[in-house]
Amino acid sequence: MLDRRDFLRLTLVLGGAIAVSPLITPVLDYMGYYYGELKSISPKYLVANNSQGLEGFPKYRIANINQLNSSCPVYFFSYPLTDEPCFLVDFSKLNNMKDVEFKNPYYNQFRINAQFKNVVGVGPKRSICAFSAVCVHLGCQLPAQALVPSSSDPGLNPSTSVLHCPCHGSMYQLDQGGVVVGGPAPRPLPMVLLEYDERSGDIYAIGNNAPYFSEAVPRRRPKDNLIYDPRYSYSLPTNPACVRVS
Repeated sequence: MLDRRDFLRLTLVLGGAIAVSPLITPVLDYMGYYYGELKSISPKYLVANNSQGLEGFPKYRIANINQLNSSCPVYFFSYPLTDEPCFLVDFSKLNNMKDVEFKNPYYNQFRINAQFKNVVGVGPKRSICAFSAVCVHLGCQLPAQALVPSSSDPGLNPSTSVLHCPCHGSMYQLDQGGVVVGGPAPRPLPMVLLEYDERSGDIYAIGNNAPYFSEAVPRRRPKDNLIYDPRYSYSLPTNPACVRVS
């Protein structure tokens, strides 16, 4: 027979099980939705219906070099999903850099990066690179279109190439591959890997070097960027997008 202490323990265990049982079904439904249904929903949101890029990513024409003929150093686009904001940055216009090359901060962390120990700029001056416009801290949209006079101001400072998040102060050094130089961001800003057609002048996105931010859908591989997350709604600035903040 159970003594008084064992009986109380059993009562507590059974009471706890009864208390949490109503939560089990919603949790299972939640997991089933994000890991089951979203995988079938997500292809509808791909910017291009092909797998000609790297590791299953779509190869997507972002723009022609002639479309970047304004003085604005940034150009916004969506990739790999229609609601994933990214931006090209032409360092020759931002801070007069040409032949841009820097270490890939995610080199060998993911298979997709094995051939990209260094990232080099594309275009006639080898000065164009591309980044996610979503802060990896808590998912705020980064105001890369706001050209600001100081790195301490939210926006993009041309003299340092630091992009400062307005939400919690994360700071990314773009001309070093988006490495974190301030604030709570836990890792570098993901980059979009580019391909340039010298004959036509077209710039293509072919993959990402790291996962984007996502709290609800854990994205541990760059390929997880292909999973649609309905909780986030971002907007793309109209190109040319630059706003100079004094």
